[in-house]
Amino acid sequence: MEIDEVAARVARSYWALLLVMTVAPLVLVGGVMSRQDPPAVAKTRLQATAKAADAAAGDAGVSTEVSQVKAFATSDNLLAGVLGQLHLHRSTTKLAKDIGVAGLGTSTVVELSVKDKDPQAARKLTDAIGAAVVKEINDSNQGAINRQLGDIDKRVRDLEKKLGPLSRRAGAQPNPDIGAANERERVQAELTDLRSNRSDLQAQLLAAGNASVVQPAVLAPKSDPAVMMAVVAGLVGLIAGILIAVLNEMARPTIPGQRRVARRLGVPLLGWADKGPAELADLGRRVRLAARKEEVGQVTLVGAPGPLPADLVSSVASAVYGDRTKVVGARPVRQRPGEGDGGGTVTGAAAKPKGGRPGKDDGSGDEPGDGPSLNSSGPGTGKSTSVVRAGGGTAVMTKKSGEAVSPSEITQPVPVPARAVCHVHAFEDIDPGSDDEVGVVVVVGPVTRVSGLETVRDLVAASGWPLLGVIATSRKIKG
Repeated sequence: MEIDEVAARVARSYWALLLVMTVAPLVLVGGVMSRQDPPAVAKTRLQATAKAADAAAGDAGVSTEVSQVKAFATSDNLLAGVLGQLHLHRSTTKLAKDIGVAGLGTSTVVELSVKDKDPQAARKLTDAIGAAVVKEINDSNQGAINRQLGDIDKRVRDLEKKLGPLSRRAGAQPNPDIGAANERERVQAELTDLRSNRSDLQAQLLAAGNASVVQPAVLAPKSDPAVMMAVVAGLVGLIAGILIAVLNEMARPTIPGQRRVARRLGVPLLGWADKGPAELADLGRRVRLAARKEEVGQVTLVGAPGPLPADLVSSVASAVYGDRTKVVGARPVRQRPGEGDGGGTVTGAAAKPKGGRPGKDDGSGDEPGDGPSLNSSGPGTGKSTSVVRAGGGTAVMTKKSGEAVSPSEITQPVPVPARAVCHVHAFEDIDPGSDDEVGVVVVVGPVTRVSGLETVRDLVAASGWPLLGVIATSRKIKG
């Protein structure tokens, strides 16, 4: 199956469903969002770290810093402390969802944003959360080193306090204390090691970097999300509508377009039945050609599936018979006094011929009991029959279009061009016991169900009648 056929099946058969599924959520969400004030957004910028290694890492380093800031900023303990400090009543879970963190290029500066219905509360929350995050980052990066430096400084002070008395005892005269001198040497060596370790820790502290607030919180320009949310809702509805259409097509497949139906049946598209007189006349000529090719004298119109409207069958029948016809009511016409018996008698439903009994002709060869017909015979003219039956009990008499028919003209012999008549009937009017060869013409609308084509194929297979072609209508057929 081609892609364009799939698209046509969905668009032509379910355009109303797709339209409703797209417009309804779009209007609904747009109306709801338009009645709500958009939340205020405050933004601050944080220097997450000053380590050169993180800056040189590029996108990977930025992603790490963003994740770290996000983890600290959405921490329940941190948010609870901030809310308690600002005396604001907010849910920590909801507040965590309203916090956003984004990187700025490949730098180690990240942007922290907080949404809140109150603009001032949003700005205060952003400042407080930013400061708390900076403190947490610094404690995480420098806490252990600072604690080691504190322990070293405390030990250095204690050793320096011991060093003075030991030096005095070791230098006492005339009897210096040898033990104090040894202890003094040990204390001095330990002090030297501690000062060296302290220098190394300070170098590590500098390399660890120091997080800081680069920009205090500022309110971002207000943006209305109603349009974006409405568009998203419309797209979601459209996708849902397409899914429903696809599932329905899987259960009840259809064929879009009349020409695709003709290709499926392997017959030509004969023409259009509802696109004006010119198209209808061309349709009639093509049906006659198709009937002549298959050597059939009758054509039956079938739907795919279901019965066809009587006016549709009548218009196709008139077009197939020819342009010089006029449909008149089925009624008997009396012969004018004074006219000879050699003239023909026009019969409607069941007129009695002059000089004969009912149901028998006086030599013309046609019987009025065969249905609505026009029998014309007379001197100098051969037998000529012109009948178009469109399932409605009407008689067709040869007459140029637009000319009035007077009673005197009706009772006189009417010369008719001698040609084979192609009768057109609805399938419901076909006599199954007739020995006449019948050709089948399928009438379809813009969309045809596959099950309807199967019905047509079953009819052709069961009857043995040839399939002549397809007649198209631009609207759905309602029998």
